[in-house]
Amino acid sequence: MADHSHYTCFNNPYLTVPSFRDVEGTVDPRTILRADSRLELEIGFGRGRFIRERAMAQKDVRMLGIETKRKLVYECAERVRRSGIDNAVVMHGDAREVLARMAPDGCFDNIFILFPDPWWKARHRKRMVVTDGLTDHVVRLLRQGGHFFVETDVDFRADEYRQVLLADPRLSPMGDKGIVSDNPFGARSSREAQAMELGMPVYRMLFCRK
Repeated sequence: MADHSHYTCFNNPYLTVPSFRDVEGTVDPRTILRADSRLELEIGFGRGRFIRERAMAQKDVRMLGIETKRKLVYECAERVRRSGIDNAVVMHGDAREVLARMAPDGCFDNIFILFPDPWWKARHRKRMVVTDGLTDHVVRLLRQGGHFFVETDVDFRADEYRQVLLADPRLSPMGDKGIVSDNPFGARSSREAQAMELGMPVYRMLFCRK
């Protein structure tokens, strides 16, 4: 791994990554992705394995990724560039703030939140991503027939997330009341791949926009 200890505030490449903080007003994914159909969004892409695999496998899909950690945005963007992927854009930002500014409604075919689990202590619940507030915007931004896919390897978090999604009347649960046994999108995050390799359970929730 490269040694970045010599970086200062003047030459740190993490500070130069594209950020939604630099986008004023309404955020239009069609402008960012330079397309108006077959758009997908991953919230909190982490190391970026899923978004890269998905973009490489689905050349006609345009992928947008949002991540709060600038370092991960930089590293994923570099991997995207080196892989020659031209249908994925990754940006720094807080999805809770960004999605509230996104328009138009119904612009995404699929939205993914993979392993968003905060720490277990009660004071960290404020970091939860799959909440009523965020889900309201996710559903608003999904086209009719679009899918919202959530994964976790924590059983009680899966139940919490599923209850949030079941409570939204605009969503139809797929599989067994929202739980599906397999990942229907092919690509896997690093966390999912590791969990499967170790034989750990993965809880997958899939809902369809009515």
